[in-house]
Amino acid sequence: MDDLFSFEVCTPKYKPVAKQLIQKFDELRHVDPESLLFVMNKKSSGKQNKKVMLAKTSKVPPKWQEIMFQLGSPSYFYLIEFFEKSVAVLDENQMTALIYRELRRIDLNGNIGNPDIHEWYQVFVGLGRRWFYPDATCPNLLAEEVDWQNLMGSYYEPPLPSE
Repeated sequence: MDDLFSFEVCTPKYKPVAKQLIQKFDELRHVDPESLLFVMNKKSSGKQNKKVMLAKTSKVPPKWQEIMFQLGSPSYFYLIEFFEKSVAVLDENQMTALIYRELRRIDLNGNIGNPDIHEWYQVFVGLGRRWFYPDATCPNLLAEEVDWQNLMGSYYEPPLPSE
């Protein structure tokens, strides 16, 4: 049966993680977890321009929002698509970090932006440049003692007011 479909809805698995991240990190508070649809792409290699993609965040087109609503689904406005062939090697902490990274792409106006320099700075310095590599260790962003200030030490810069 799994071979029949190219995509698998994985919202029940990842929405609780997104909710916890949104509650913990101020820079995510503007994101409504109920508006998120998580999908696992089982067919695509997740490569774009010879670079491996772990995930892609996009807006759900209004047409599909309406169709899903008519079918009895909740109103989803954002689609976070994971590429199974790329994320299969990630552990739970790395997946949590990936969800954090994708949530950061949803800006205060509800638009999807490219990862900004400040966000990448946090990820690179706080988690390490190779945080998503299979043999890398990644801290659990949901652990009580883990926050960006602790992870980055003297390199920490508080978020800008617009974030």
